[in-house]
Amino acid sequence: MQTATNADRISEFAVWVGAASAAVVGGCAVVAFAFGDGLITLKYVLFAVGFVLFGLGSLAIQPKSKRRDRERITLDTDEAWDIETRLMRLPPLRERTIPFEERVSRNVKTFVTSLVVLGVSLSLELVAGVGV
Repeated sequence: MQTATNADRISEFAVWVGAASAAVVGGCAVVAFAFGDGLITLKYVLFAVGFVLFGLGSLAIQPKSKRRDRERITLDTDEAWDIETRLMRLPPLRERTIPFEERVSRNVKTFVTSLVVLGVSLSLELVAGVGV
């Protein structure tokens, strides 16, 4: 079985985080413009969703405690999701084969996606001047 290079792993990580972030921001934008006041609502919705993703990602990346037998929160499974298979067909990854076990953990990807979403919310306020 072929092992993936670090460049392959980083490419897959960047594509996954970019696609997830775009989906979250796009979905939040649709909700904000359909049911709210546009950009101000988008900023608050992105903050709320980003905060939830941050909490989920933070809990998921915690190492398992050796003293406790509690179930830990995780998004990792033993196989790729359908959307991940589709993302592997995009141009930077099209010619590469990255075994599922060698990819960056979904828990880490979710955590980084939360930071991107929170960054978009912050940039709406600081760069675009969206505020009350």
